[in-house]
Amino acid sequence: MLNSIIKGNDVNKLNIDRITNKNTRSNFTVYFLTILIISLMLTTFLNNIDFEKYSKLLNNFLIKNGFTINNIQILGIKNIPKETIIKIVNNENKSNILNVNLLNIYNNLRNNDWVEELYIERVLPNTIKISIIEKEAIGIWQYEMSNKLITKNGEIISTANINKFKIDLPIIHGNDANKNANSILKILETNKVLTKNIWSLDYINNRRWNLHFKQGIIVLLPSEGVLRAWNEIIKLQKNYDVLNLGLTELDLRNPNKILGKISVDKDLINHRKNL
Repeated sequence: MLNSIIKGNDVNKLNIDRITNKNTRSNFTVYFLTILIISLMLTTFLNNIDFEKYSKLLNNFLIKNGFTINNIQILGIKNIPKETIIKIVNNENKSNILNVNLLNIYNNLRNNDWVEELYIERVLPNTIKISIIEKEAIGIWQYEMSNKLITKNGEIISTANINKFKIDLPIIHGNDANKNANSILKILETNKVLTKNIWSLDYINNRRWNLHFKQGIIVLLPSEGVLRAWNEIIKLQKNYDVLNLGLTELDLRNPNKILGKISVDKDLINHRKNL
């Protein structure tokens, strides 16, 4: 089986198919057909045979011998609809498999917001193999009256179904919060049990974060020493169950003292719990 491969992000190399040899069909058959195709091309060149006529004959010959796309293997997708990929491949499937333009398939797939890395392989006689590494969504950025799924690099995945991620990902607010969310989320991940209680984060004045917990408490983090403050919250939760003390606010901006606020407005607390 002969493979022609497109992979990676180097578009300058995409016009060159790298040929390797594996074996699912007999090597003899593949080698024979390869030599025959080369021979026909040389004959056409040397004898001035009508190229269009030759192309039709070659195309029919390859199709009759099974060199058509009968199988599309798709690996690695979680959020990209399989049907979308199949449609892109089928748009290039107009004759034999050797005429399928892998570069066009590559470029069309790269336009999808979810694609991080992409690998396309033409496996003769009848298979197109596509491997995709998708981008990882880290949060839902509420900005300008809309919800946008964002990645660790702050990129927006505009084609995402937001409802699919509302349960698992935090809500993030604030100007440029999408570009800065990954750093705070990496710190919060050091205690995933506690992080599960956070339903949203506010990026304040482009320098620090407020954490909104499901228990109705807001934690004010400092602009510096965030890890220290987060470890303090972990300690307070472990020793005093601070999330369930009825506090509405916990201020950790000053490294030398901790300020807590409590409200007698039970309706406000219940409202925050139900958000």
